[in-house]
Amino acid sequence: MIKHKFRLRTKDVRYLTKKRQYCVKGIFGFWWIKQYPNRQFNQISCHIGVKLSKNATTRNQLRRVIMNYIRDNNLEINSINWEFYKIFINLDKNKLPELTKYIQEHKKSEWNTYFQKEFESSFTSFNSYLCGKN
Repeated sequence: MIKHKFRLRTKDVRYLTKKRQYCVKGIFGFWWIKQYPNRQFNQISCHIGVKLSKNATTRNQLRRVIMNYIRDNNLEINSINWEFYKIFINLDKNKLPELTKYIQEHKKSEWNTYFQKEFESSFTSFNSYLCGKN
């Protein structure tokens, strides 16, 4: 888990989804807005929906993979293109059928590496997208 200070609150997530700044990169969708000027850190949260798997341990394991990548690379502290953001991450709803099929066909040990690689490539492309946006 990342520290409470670096996570989004429920009201922030609602505001992000109403704002409609949404970008799909790979199997992940990213909602974002710029951080308040007085906060010099990113706030990041993610959600893995029940449509992927009804098993809570599966969803928590996949969420943990994402959060470990964020924590290991210090994404909550490092700026993105010299700016700080509030970022909400979820799975792209158009890719859910193939992801559920992947989870059913493969072992749990394979999920971690697959989702870690997918998130790494998705976040780097999202980062470059943000750099081009500004």
